[in-house]
Amino acid sequence: MSHRFKGVNIELITIENYKEFLPDSLSKQVLFFLPPEGSFDDACLRRYLENVKNYEEEDANSGMTLANRLRLAFKDMSQDTICGKFPQAELPLKRRLRCVAEYLIRSGEFDKVRDDKGKLVKKRGVLGKLVVLYKPMPKLLESLKRQGLLENGQAGKTNRFGDRSRDGQDESEDA
Repeated sequence: MSHRFKGVNIELITIENYKEFLPDSLSKQVLFFLPPEGSFDDACLRRYLENVKNYEEEDANSGMTLANRLRLAFKDMSQDTICGKFPQAELPLKRRLRCVAEYLIRSGEFDKVRDDKGKLVKKRGVLGKLVVLYKPMPKLLESLKRQGLLENGQAGKTNRFGDRSRDGQDESEDA
C-alpha cells in the first residue's frame, strides 16, 4: 500500500472532513477539485482517491507502481509519448499509463508538450493515431531520489518498459 494512504479509510472521507483524515500532500492535491472552484461531491472525491491509491500501489508483475514505472521510463528527462516509452505494452496498460500521466501532471512531475501558441504537440503513434507528447519536469527526479530509485543522482538503467535491467545495460535493443 502507498505510504500516503496508510491508515486512511477512504469510505469515511467527505468534502467537509478530508483535511482531518488525509495527509497534507493528498489534501493539497484534492483541494482544486472541491467546491467552490471544483465540482467534486463526496462520491467523486472517494472515487478519485481510490484511483490515486491504485496508481500508487505496486503492480504485481513489475513489483513497482505504475507511477514509478512511468517516472523511470522518463528519467532521462526527454519528451516522448507513452507509446514511445512502452511500445510493447498492451492497449489497456497504455490507457492506464495515460491516466497515471494525468495524475503526474497534476502533481507537477509531468507536463504535456505545447507549441508557442499553447496547442498540444502530437505525433503519430504506432497505430497511426495522433498521440500526446509528455515532458518530464524536475519534480519527477526528486520523487525518484526520495524513493531511492536514483543511484548517485542517476537512475539505474531501465529498458523501454521502465523495468530495471539486471546488469545495468539497456535491454531494449535485444527484442
